[in-house]
Amino acid sequence: MKLRAWIKQHPIVAFFAITFAISWGLWIPLADAFRRGADFLFPLFVIGVCGPALAAIIVAAISNTEEQLPKTRATTVAFLLAWIVSTFVFVAYNTFVNHVPFSPGLVVFILVSVVPVPLVVSRAFSRTPSVRKLVSSLVKPRGGVVWYLLALLLKPILMCISIPVSTVLDRGTGSTDGLPAFGWEFAGLVLTVFLYQFLFFNATGEEVGWRGFALPRLQAKTSPLFACLVIGLLWAPWHAPLWYAQGAPIFTWDFWITRFLVIVPSSVISGWLYNRSRGSILVVGIAHAMSNTLGNVVVLGPQLDERSIGLTWLVSAVLLVVLDKMWVKLPSDHPAVYRSPEHAVQQVAGANAAAMR
Repeated sequence: MKLRAWIKQHPIVAFFAITFAISWGLWIPLADAFRRGADFLFPLFVIGVCGPALAAIIVAAISNTEEQLPKTRATTVAFLLAWIVSTFVFVAYNTFVNHVPFSPGLVVFILVSVVPVPLVVSRAFSRTPSVRKLVSSLVKPRGGVVWYLLALLLKPILMCISIPVSTVLDRGTGSTDGLPAFGWEFAGLVLTVFLYQFLFFNATGEEVGWRGFALPRLQAKTSPLFACLVIGLLWAPWHAPLWYAQGAPIFTWDFWITRFLVIVPSSVISGWLYNRSRGSILVVGIAHAMSNTLGNVVVLGPQLDERSIGLTWLVSAVLLVVLDKMWVKLPSDHPAVYRSPEHAVQQVAGANAAAMR
């Protein structure tokens, strides 16, 4: 009971603590096994990736003060549909991108591995009001169409700008060696990687937590700029065991300077998109997945210097901060600012009283 009370009183700190406990708790003990290619541990890897989303759901559920909603079939239907879709995407990715031979055993393994994804998606129809509100914008569009187009194009455009920046700095250029020629095959490759990134990493696993939970609650207390910086400074080290498992030199200063140079501005850009789209997890999830898709498939290859990307994103983030005055705290009724149910009721009551005067 004391732990539940502490979580209710400190939901933001609890979110970050539980996020790291889930992700690091799984990744650190298994990092060396991942480096050796222990693919059978992949289900645990997926749970770790979903750490931010799972932590957000846990804290939201514990903090809920409203009555449970009536039972419906929506949660079950959403879970089954998301399970089928995520399984299909995973099979397609491993068959056409990783070139893993298709087999019934592979399908069974994937059916187990993808369970965290439909679990998170189905929470958009949860009986617990606070959880439903948290996840709903992952499946229910908010904001205008322009923000979805911008989510698809903004970070790819910035990455393309970083190519001449990298060339001018003499730090390498991108490579598309080994990719199919532009056409249906290439489009299918990009779509497969995008959906894989969206479902298993960026939108479902990460953005439900970073932008869906943490950002609105931080923005209830401080400015968007400060909130984005806090998330960015924690978002980078969260990846550390994962990067170690991938063979990255995480014990060097040069590595972390580059990582923070990329991730902190990315946090500001993502926060700006979230606020402008009226608090849409779907928008920032698309932007995040598109960024990783382009980086891994279309332009970068292994050659494009990450500091050039970071410098490009840093300049872009500074422009957004200045143009949008992100140092100014958002009004409490902004859709991207968290309001407790009690606060929302008080605001409505106050507005009604003012209208009657």
